[in-house]
Amino acid sequence: MEQSNLINLHYAYMTMVRHWHAQSEPYTGADALFTALDNGWDMDNVVTYKEFWQAGMRRIVVCYFTLRRDAEVLTMPVIYNPYVSRLIRTMHVETVRVENMESNRADVG
Repeated sequence: MEQSNLINLHYAYMTMVRHWHAQSEPYTGADALFTALDNGWDMDNVVTYKEFWQAGMRRIVVCYFTLRRDAEVLTMPVIYNPYVSRLIRTMHVETVRVENMESNRADVG
């Protein structure tokens, strides 16, 4: 991902610095994703997502961003919101539903 594109995404997130670690939180917000991108992490071109339904009526989507920096790789689960939508659209990444990936893997094996 080109760092110059970060400026175009949402300037309000630039004032918020948010650390996230998988052992402390099962998912995070877009502010932690922006902080990681601003700190030199690169985002893969494929973002997976999973839908969760609360009481059968309220849909929550978690997007799984694979980030890379030097030899480090991490998957950051981020709650979907308008910023995440804009990031995905602006960066032209492919989105793949997690259940679809799992069923495709089962078909291959």
